[in-house]
Amino acid sequence: MRTPLPSHLGALREGVALLLRHPWLAFSLVLLAMVLAQLGPALELAAGATPSLLTQPIFGFAGLLPLEMYFVPKLQARLDAETLDTPGNPVAAWREGFDRRWALAFLVRLGLSVIIGLGLLLFLVPGIVILTLFGWAPMRMLLRGEAPLTALRWSQASMVRHWPRIVQAVLAMMLVALVYQVAAGWSLERLLPTADPDLGPSALLRLKHPAFWLFNLLGGVMNLWLSCSLLALYHRLEAAVLRP
Repeated sequence: MRTPLPSHLGALREGVALLLRHPWLAFSLVLLAMVLAQLGPALELAAGATPSLLTQPIFGFAGLLPLEMYFVPKLQARLDAETLDTPGNPVAAWREGFDRRWALAFLVRLGLSVIIGLGLLLFLVPGIVILTLFGWAPMRMLLRGEAPLTALRWSQASMVRHWPRIVQAVLAMMLVALVYQVAAGWSLERLLPTADPDLGPSALLRLKHPAFWLFNLLGGVMNLWLSCSLLALYHRLEAAVLRP
């Protein structure tokens, strides 16, 4: 009887361990995430945008762009080097490798995000398939220095063989994030009962009310934990690919 393969749910726990490896660095990134999250409503005010549940995520993404584009990938590159010390990302030269790779890796990630978003919006299933097969390519480029097409092929070949346990772990991470979002939304509704449900709280209120600063701080913790957990999951996928 064939022994079933172990799950990758341990990546969620390993993400916590990775996040706590450099507590002061993690704390500074959480504070940065909180400040950048508050940059979204500041940009709304500067642009004179009317309150809208559609425009808020756009300005929010613009505010968090430096974190997602540079600081989180840099943390992942450092933790990867310290954990595995591979020839593609050695601990003695991870900074140099990161400086060479981060811009192209982010552009590929951004391009994939647009394609996946359109796929999810228009057809749903193709978007999920693209995400499942090619989602690891930007991390492969960042951490192993592979060219975009090589990284896309590696991600596709790896996920064709190992997708069930990887998807299971990703869904578990998404469930944790969803529970947090629901809890945060419920709490804000109790704290701000007069906010228009169709428009959401105004940009000025989101800048001034301490609850938004607090939940943006907690959201920063969630974001970093997810990033570290995805790194741990990527390490597990690499090990599974190399396993005979």
